[in-house]
Amino acid sequence: MTLWDKLGMDDKLVKVLKEIPAGPDAGDFGPAYVTIHQLAVELDQRFPEVRKQLDVPLGGGATRHSGLVELLGKELVDKIKRYGDVYPIEAAQLSAVRFRELRLRGPGGRDLVGASKSDLPLIRLRPRD
Repeated sequence: MTLWDKLGMDDKLVKVLKEIPAGPDAGDFGPAYVTIHQLAVELDQRFPEVRKQLDVPLGGGATRHSGLVELLGKELVDKIKRYGDVYPIEAAQLSAVRFRELRLRGPGGRDLVGASKSDLPLIRLRPRD
């Protein structure tokens, strides 16, 4: 059993995504997308023991190769590819075409993402009919 499974990460992520408030047009477009950075912050706020168990910072750090953001991104992409429509979470990409800057505010007001030169992954609960 992997640490991801031991921590019940799939269930925790679904719970977090269910708790993210829907926008005014949610009925027309389904569940809202969030960036992987937003998801990491929301997960960390609700389940701080996860980051402690994984022994990672929220974002990548100078002394570590990856943080919670990177680990979530890698694991979710792998699971979405492996399980497809059966997996309760889906992803999309926000194109970096003519995209200059995005700033996400993390805990304590710290910027998590600045200028982005690559496409940005977006995550949401898979809409069910």
